[in-house]
Amino acid sequence: MWQVILLIGCGLGARPRDFVEKMPWVNEPLNYAMYSGYLDIPNSNGKSLHYILVESQNDPANDPLVLWLNGGPGCSSLDGFIYEHGPYVFPDEGTKLQKNQWSWNTNASVIYLEAPAGVGFSKMGDKSNNKTNDQITAHDNLVALLQFFRDFPEFKNHDFYITGESYAGIYVPTLAYNILLYNSYTLFDKINLQGIAVGNAVTDWNIDCDPAFIKWAWTHSLFNYYWYEKITEDCGRIDDKAGFSDLNSKPCQDDIATIYETVVPGINIYNIYGPCIHNNEETAKKDHRIYFSWLFKKNPKLEVIPPCCAWKGAYEYFRNVTVREAFHIPADAPVWEFCVDLDYHDDFQHGSLYTYPHLIKSGLRVMVYSGDTDGSVPFIGSREWIQEELKLEVKRDYASWWVDNQVAGYNIEYDGLTFVTVKGAGHMVPQWKRPQAHYMINQFLKGQSL
Repeated sequence: MWQVILLIGCGLGARPRDFVEKMPWVNEPLNYAMYSGYLDIPNSNGKSLHYILVESQNDPANDPLVLWLNGGPGCSSLDGFIYEHGPYVFPDEGTKLQKNQWSWNTNASVIYLEAPAGVGFSKMGDKSNNKTNDQITAHDNLVALLQFFRDFPEFKNHDFYITGESYAGIYVPTLAYNILLYNSYTLFDKINLQGIAVGNAVTDWNIDCDPAFIKWAWTHSLFNYYWYEKITEDCGRIDDKAGFSDLNSKPCQDDIATIYETVVPGINIYNIYGPCIHNNEETAKKDHRIYFSWLFKKNPKLEVIPPCCAWKGAYEYFRNVTVREAFHIPADAPVWEFCVDLDYHDDFQHGSLYTYPHLIKSGLRVMVYSGDTDGSVPFIGSREWIQEELKLEVKRDYASWWVDNQVAGYNIEYDGLTFVTVKGAGHMVPQWKRPQAHYMINQFLKGQSL
């Protein structure tokens, strides 16, 4: 593995061909540089990962470099670029770009990488590459990063951070783990990794998603006392810190399936207090059922557009011929989709909890944050695996943090890890709580407490 990676450490940069002269649908000049292009994966039967880089609006020569990854597995990181924390974003149901004063590139340069291969504009190459897993993804992302630093050598010594949300709770720490391994094997071209930040992060399947959703749904009044008693009888106690004692039994799974069928349709599971944006009214309930079959029953048939998510602006934009040309998307690149159906089934059981002791021991700064209205990867799960599995010493006790003289959420600092909740935010924290997310990430990048 390391021999393959080390072979790409020389050559001329590809940056000039990737420069974006003008961001389409934006009628003002940019006060920062933007690049869009491809990072090839050698010896991979044609894999090539698409990236967009937006340099810092503040001090690009010295500000940190941040990598952003959306999850899925199989969803495009351009969701983060165009809906969450890019310099211009679409309103949830709108198709007109708006300037985002809370863009993460106000104080950092940000890479949006579409991974794994086949996601978004990234090229899959041979069809056999559709079958992939977390370790392949981590390896390919590392190779792509080394290619990036070869093409952009001015960023080589910048403080580097990896961020993401949802299934990137696995992408991010496994990539960080692989970077640490790579750095230990080479004397040259080390990556200056300083920390990771993951939001509403899938980490431990024994605690996240299924178990956490049932506990979270009960505390948020999504089912009644009858189902509380029945689940307690069939699955184990809902309030048991160790998780359900009989989660995989048929009676327990039948109970959970019934709750999904009756509770989930009609609400935005990513933000239960927000609106559900339907593809159309006829398919709204069907969309929810397919999604939960994929996520909770480990069926890899992921829908192209996750239920209730904003999508119209992104589809009009990234499928526009002028936009593709401006971002240097070649004719052989795929038509952009929000998510694609990768064969990721075999890797679901691993998670990423195993990486955390090593990441923390290495001295990396780690932040785990959760929007507290998200039902897809509820904060209850993150809180449990941090507290019950990592068993870290508390350095600064649980307390509120504030933005604009209002409580923005709560946080606790452990020895090597900070856990943050964002009040009233759903799964995509920077999309729905932009000022709070902007303050949170900038405090993290500066190494300061909330």
